[in-house]
Amino acid sequence: MRIVVRHDGAGQWWWAAETDRGQIAAVSILYGSRTDCMRGLAELKVEGPAAPVTYAASPGTWTISSLIPSGS
Repeated sequence: MRIVVRHDGAGQWWWAAETDRGQIAAVSILYGSRTDCMRGLAELKVEGPAAPVTYAASPGTWTISSLIPSGS
């Protein structure tokens, strides 16, 4: 498991927990700033599994809607 922090060109931030095979296990809500996202991630780290945190390469790599299953 690893946690990837991502952001888009509109300045929204979120984290996604990924399995070792790259599957998405969980996705956070959207945050309006990196600081707020990191606060939310800190709460997860207290309650959740030990996992390294990485950052996505560049803005716009993913969109939050691409992580929401169709029909949701």
